[in-house]
Amino acid sequence: MVVVFTPLAPEAHLVGVTVSMRVVSAGKGYGYLLRSVVRGDGDAARATALTRYFAEAGTPPGVWLGKGVAYFGTGELRPGMTVTPEQLQTLLGRGNDPVTGESLGLPFREYPSVAERTAALTARVDRFLPAGEFEAEVTRIQAEQAVRGSQTATAGFDLTFSVPKSVSVLWGLADANTQELIVAAHHVAVTEVLDLFEREVAATRTGHAGIAQVPVVGVAAAAYDHWDSRANDPQLHTHVVVSNKVMAAHDGRWRTLDSRAVHHAIVALSEHYNAVLADRLTGTFGLSWERRERGEDRTGQWEIRGVSEALIGEFSSRARAIDVATDAKITAYVAEHGHRPTGRRIVQLRAEATLDTRPEKTIRALSELTAEWRTRAQQILRGDPTEWTRTLTTREPARALTLESVPMFLIDQAAADVVDAVSDRRSTWRHWNLWAEASRRTMGWRFATAADREQAVALITDAATRRSVVLTPAEVATTPTGMRGGDGTSTLRPRHSMYYSSERLLAAEDRLLTLAEDRTSSLVVAGHVVETVTGGRGGGAVVDGEQAAALARVLSSGRRLDVLVGPAGAGKSTAMAALAGAWTAAHGPGSVVGMAPSAAAAQVLAQDIGLGCDNTAKWVHDHARGRADFRPRQLVILDEATLASTRTVETIATRAGEVGAKVVLVGDPAQLQSVDAGGAFNMLVQARDGDLAQLVEVRRFVHEWEKHASLALRDGDPTAIDAYAAHRRILEGTTEAMVDAAYQAWQHELQTGMSSILVTEAAESVRQLNERARAERIQAGVTSTLREVGLREEARASVGDVVITRRNDRRLRTSEGTWVRNGDRWTVTHVGRDGTLDVHRAADLAGASVRLPAGYVARHVDLGYAVTAHRAQGLTVDTAHVVVSPSTTRENLYVSMTRGRHANTAYVALDQPDPLHATPAETGTSARTVLFGVLNHSGLELSAHQTTTAEQERWTGIAQLAAEYETIATTTQQDRWTRLVTDTLTGAGGLTTAEAAQATESEAFTVLTAELRRAEANHHDVDTLLPRLVAQRTLLDADDIAAVLTARLARATARPAPGTTPDLVAGIFPAASGPMPADFARALAERRQLIETRAQTLAEAAVRDRAAWVSRIGGRPHSAGDRERWLAELAVIAAYRDRYAITSPAPLGASTQTLAQGRDRHRAAQALHRAHIGSSGDCPNNGVSGSTRRPAGWRGGVSDDRNTGGREPIEY
Repeated sequence: MVVVFTPLAPEAHLVGVTVSMRVVSAGKGYGYLLRSVVRGDGDAARATALTRYFAEAGTPPGVWLGKGVAYFGTGELRPGMTVTPEQLQTLLGRGNDPVTGESLGLPFREYPSVAERTAALTARVDRFLPAGEFEAEVTRIQAEQAVRGSQTATAGFDLTFSVPKSVSVLWGLADANTQELIVAAHHVAVTEVLDLFEREVAATRTGHAGIAQVPVVGVAAAAYDHWDSRANDPQLHTHVVVSNKVMAAHDGRWRTLDSRAVHHAIVALSEHYNAVLADRLTGTFGLSWERRERGEDRTGQWEIRGVSEALIGEFSSRARAIDVATDAKITAYVAEHGHRPTGRRIVQLRAEATLDTRPEKTIRALSELTAEWRTRAQQILRGDPTEWTRTLTTREPARALTLESVPMFLIDQAAADVVDAVSDRRSTWRHWNLWAEASRRTMGWRFATAADREQAVALITDAATRRSVVLTPAEVATTPTGMRGGDGTSTLRPRHSMYYSSERLLAAEDRLLTLAEDRTSSLVVAGHVVETVTGGRGGGAVVDGEQAAALARVLSSGRRLDVLVGPAGAGKSTAMAALAGAWTAAHGPGSVVGMAPSAAAAQVLAQDIGLGCDNTAKWVHDHARGRADFRPRQLVILDEATLASTRTVETIATRAGEVGAKVVLVGDPAQLQSVDAGGAFNMLVQARDGDLAQLVEVRRFVHEWEKHASLALRDGDPTAIDAYAAHRRILEGTTEAMVDAAYQAWQHELQTGMSSILVTEAAESVRQLNERARAERIQAGVTSTLREVGLREEARASVGDVVITRRNDRRLRTSEGTWVRNGDRWTVTHVGRDGTLDVHRAADLAGASVRLPAGYVARHVDLGYAVTAHRAQGLTVDTAHVVVSPSTTRENLYVSMTRGRHANTAYVALDQPDPLHATPAETGTSARTVLFGVLNHSGLELSAHQTTTAEQERWTGIAQLAAEYETIATTTQQDRWTRLVTDTLTGAGGLTTAEAAQATESEAFTVLTAELRRAEANHHDVDTLLPRLVAQRTLLDADDIAAVLTARLARATARPAPGTTPDLVAGIFPAASGPMPADFARALAERRQLIETRAQTLAEAAVRDRAAWVSRIGGRPHSAGDRERWLAELAVIAAYRDRYAITSPAPLGASTQTLAQGRDRHRAAQALHRAHIGSSGDCPNNGVSGSTRRPAGWRGGVSDDRNTGGREPIEY
């Protein structure tokens, strides 16, 4: 057999995602799945759900999927069986077994209210903190908890599998038999992906803080087929709701799904589904596929060859709904006036239809939908749609590939392509990133079976992994055999969690870091800099003292590669103008070069510094061809540097260094980053460790409060939400209501003569806002109705419209000699009959004009009323109106909310827009809770070097090692404690074996085992003590025997045995002792050594670096012996700080989050007291003396468990 492999274009790695995920909350979060389900059994004589319910208004009932279904009840359920509403409510609503109704493990967590959380956390604040710090901590807690809002448990994850649009169109127009075969292929693909999900993704977490990840027996999912979109267009899709309840394979206990793994794998699962579906459809019908471009800012999509874009467009957009509404208005016009409206009036009617149309999904029968779809398609196909589908589905399929037929050299080549593609877009990656890219690279290959495809993709992924550089450190300590999976990997490391990068990216970052430390470049004496920039000499701008100091630091540093950092509105533009002027004054004309990552930003920079500037891509392109270069002693200013990729910055900086030029990167690490592999600017800023030129004072905003609020927003500080809310800058509602409110406010301010921008991240919102703006301008007579031209994305424009160009084209020269740039906004002055547009700069009626060719207009021109945050970055206007959704990142919000001088308003959507269904906001969702989530959702990409450091800190830090230690100790001692408690209860306690089993299976038993270990670390003989405690008083009336025993044991062993010292790891938590297997003992000993060594190292570094928390304790003792003891106490404090990520200057932080942390804090407080006494001198009141007090509810260093029933409280 001759095998032909379809080569992909270099950019062919971009493919539309067809599997999406949303979290389903406990309670009634599943309700949307049942709204369209048919009531009744349909036509029972039909073989499949599609035909059985063909004539019924609605969709078929759900069916069970997944291996985990068989573990409900006594195995009554099997995949493929119907899901009843009662079963769905039992499982997703209450978290119980859908067969027996019994609880599956722990019940869904009931979260405390905001008031309860706030009270609990403020009660744990150290009341002996220095003056002002206690109040500040309480205020911080109150503010943070208020914006976090109420919480609900997660019941499951809705994985929605949606076929590509061309498949939906083919399915919607085909005959019943073909429809069934397409649905069957879709179901096979869904099942295959779910099988991959169960084997490679699904897992649960056990151990201390969920540190161990263990396999599950499978997942239980309810699958619901739906036929159409919200607009009732054909859109075959299936909601596969995976229950959050899973059974661990090793012990049969029901736990929760590890959601981290699900989030990481979702894109890869989507790509796998695309490919498997294409394989199945090709094998059934002989279809062929092609990849189609979707224009700038949109991913390409594989579609069926022969299904035209015109046909897809008919069933793909709101434009169709507007067409239908327009036709209805034309019909009404004819009925009223007796003649057809003029072309101008039709345009006006379409504008009215645009404003009237809102897609609301109605529940209809598939038979009715199919008839309507065929009628619509017939107008485009000019023939019978069903016959047309037969011409596509009756072809002989090509020979499919098997794994054995794929040569290894192609596997290796694909792996190299995968690494190249991933490293172009990311500075670091993980397993599922490589898998997704491997699926994209092989999308053009057709395989015989899903197993063949999966194995081929796995081979490519493995080969790509070998070509990558591992950034995650290897295991630093051994893991016992009993805590390793079947493949030998440790359960203490989540599967597929390792980070990778490439040699090329790491080398580029290394060169940048080296250049940043090279101090051999030209410079300007600091005094001359200040004199020049504050006096306006050299033609530069005049700046104030803060800006002058920052510029002096840059120009006199001598660094080959320098950075200038400033928040939004800090005057970076003015500073750059002064920077250019000062350098020019010292080194002469032509000694400054300006650049920016985009042509639009370069144009703004040129205006700011008064020099010609270009975009970085153009310079790199020209330099590679010998048409651009730097000269010695030049200064290269690269503005908006966070948007430049690492490789671009490295290319520019390396060449500048070679010829003796200096590069200054200007930007803000808190703003948006490059869409390609980035993080370089952030890395360079972090490497300077505060020793860099910074602008701090915010100058843009008219209102003083907004200066401070913008900085809080930049830092992710939730108090910013209060500030904006207090000044009525936050509105909330549905997505539709917020888009409408933002639009109305924006339009009003434009009409009053203010400059204003309308910012939204959702592409659909941008399109809707653009359509609405144009429609209203038509109605107001601002936009002409004489002639229209089609733009990209099915938009239209006429004279008076504002449009935006989406592609740089230096061949299109304006009347002033400039060229058309990506991101330029224009006003249309003439529409040619041939589709050309005459436009002039939108901001200047007398400005540059140009004629845009018809081909450029159709592919690269959009309406330009609404913008995204990326388009907004760098702009300054009077006001900004920002539509915020739950998926917005902190960087997007910060950029968008800092554009307006006079006002910046957030319109917060409480729901998540869904093109398939109307999904209401979760109960308890408010603007404050959404914004709190946004502030905690950073989209910043770390560089490879930063990731390496972060991974090293994570896996070698005391937080990780202590959690591993606790988990290993619990695992190895579990059987011992179970036997001890069982024997004691059935002996001294007089209980039956069944009653004793209830105690060992209780939720509180884990707390009891921890208390037993603590007692043993206090040198109490628990084997003899526990029987005495059991015999003290009957346990027959105890609600929870384990909880009662925990409380008795805690009181009896509050203090160490006489004449002994507690055996504590690093002085903060109990060591494990007693009989255990040798490999467990070794694993514990190694981790203890690592923890205590790290604690000692951290303490020594804190003393050496004069850390603020050390200074609060007192000076170093004078004698060697005292210094050694003092340092040992500091090591205990350092261990506590590292375990709980404390960064405040208070030695033990301001408060605790959990009861377990409170216990560790008590031990660290004792060390703090001893360190303070042993220091060389007293300090002013700084919280040390008060740190030795015992928190409320504590007796002898342990909790009075009568307050909590011996159970760990809820962790907040």
